[in-house]
Amino acid sequence: MASILVPSSAGKELVALAQSKGVAVLVAGDPSHVSRLGADGVHVDAEAVEDARRSVGRDGIVGAFAGSSRHLAMTAAEAGADYVALAQTGASVGGEPIVKWWAEISEIPCVAFEPVEAADLDTLLPQTPDFIRPPDAMWTDAETAHRLVSSLTQRLPEK
Repeated sequence: MASILVPSSAGKELVALAQSKGVAVLVAGDPSHVSRLGADGVHVDAEAVEDARRSVGRDGIVGAFAGSSRHLAMTAAEAGADYVALAQTGASVGGEPIVKWWAEISEIPCVAFEPVEAADLDTLLPQTPDFIRPPDAMWTDAETAHRLVSSLTQRLPEK
């Protein structure tokens, strides 16, 4: 499933358009904007998961950014996060990348949150993230978005 992270300043029209294409829409940071925009959920820092879960309820999506912190990832999961976003190029413990560690110990999906280019996939895919984030340049224009997303999806294994 595809998802998009939008700022709280996004309009209802953008949210509805993305949802009409089968894309889940998450609002960055403030759970109070989820209902106003008709979004599917919220993406917050790991420390805010418990409050976000209360705000969006059991049916809303709550994603948590834990950076490269194993502690924050575990805390977010225990507080009810539906996914944990990790800084895949951040510090590793004992040489093991945090995405790989998470994928091996948790059933909660993980997002490799730093933008990923096709060339990064050789290093990232063996870590088995559940989701990846395309390069921010995809927002430049439709042609760039198509080119960048296509270059990534062509390299992804079929499920």
